Amino acid sequence: MTMTLQQLRDFLAVVNHGGVRAAARELGVSQAGLTKSVARLEQTTQSELFLRTSRGVTLTEVGEQLFHHAVAILRECERAESKLLQLRGSEAGKVELGISPVASLNLLPAVTAEFRRRYPLAQLSVTPGFSHSLIPMVRSGHLELSVSSIPDDFDTTGLVTIPLFPTEPVVVGRKGHPLAHSRSVMDLVDSDWVETGMTDRFGASGSSVGTMFAEAGLGKPKISVICDSLSDTILLVSRSDMLSVLPAAIFTQKFMHTELAMFPIATPLKTFPTAVIHRASPPLSPLATSLMGMLVSYAKIRTKVLHGTNS
Repeated sequence: MTMTLQQLRDFLAVVNHGGVRAAARELGVSQAGLTKSVARLEQTTQSELFLRTSRGVTLTEVGEQLFHHAVAILRECERAESKLLQLRGSEAGKVELGISPVASLNLLPAVTAEFRRRYPLAQLSVTPGFSHSLIPMVRSGHLELSVSSIPDDFDTTGLVTIPLFPTEPVVVGRKGHPLAHSRSVMDLVDSDWVETGMTDRFGASGSSVGTMFAEAGLGKPKISVICDSLSDTILLVSRSDMLSVLPAAIFTQKFMHTELAMFPIATPLKTFPTAVIHRASPPLSPLATSLMGMLVSYAKIRTKVLHGTNS
């Protein structure tokens, strides 16, 4: 007996809704029919997929493994359907884009407007995040494209990377911070820090703050908060004496100047590229290819505007 896509869809529905009853109600099907579908899937896998309790269901170890595969399989099926529609000339379809906060601030509004103008029937799905979460999602096929930073020692095997612009990190603190005029990292050695992005989770060596301290010949910084949200990092830093290392590009947004100060550290911090990233195979869908072209074009425009050139 072979598992079917419908069985996988029913299985995911039970997982996502915490039980058969809630899933059946959401899907508009009978509870008995859904129970039978899941039972057949368990028969096919020759494994118990759920631990059933009075409060609902939880996944077994086998169920956990099947869950991740089912998500990937159904996503690929949805993407294949969308790609086939596009190849037949339809402008309907869906593109899944992952994007870092800085790329979002500087590219997403213009690119989204252009994409909607050119493809009014298509849907753009945007997942915000940092490299450590977005790049694995590209590898696994959860995202077609990602726009995020690439650490020096990151393994790009199986991926295509198209650099868009360099990202310059700077030390930031709240407006009026007592150390705001510091020109040396040494002056900041006793400060508390907010670390954003957690690039070391997927292979990069160390954090941005840790790298800065290492290059200055200092010990480990005091990382008081690890934050996976740029907006939350800005809020924490602007409302305390904690410091952070953030991309200078955030200051292209005028409201940042009312909340944060860029410290005039004499030694520039190491820059890193922000790039469009996608899998080397399978080929991108026509919509994703077009979106990638828009991202590259608007990144070039952004660079010219920032440098005040017309070339």
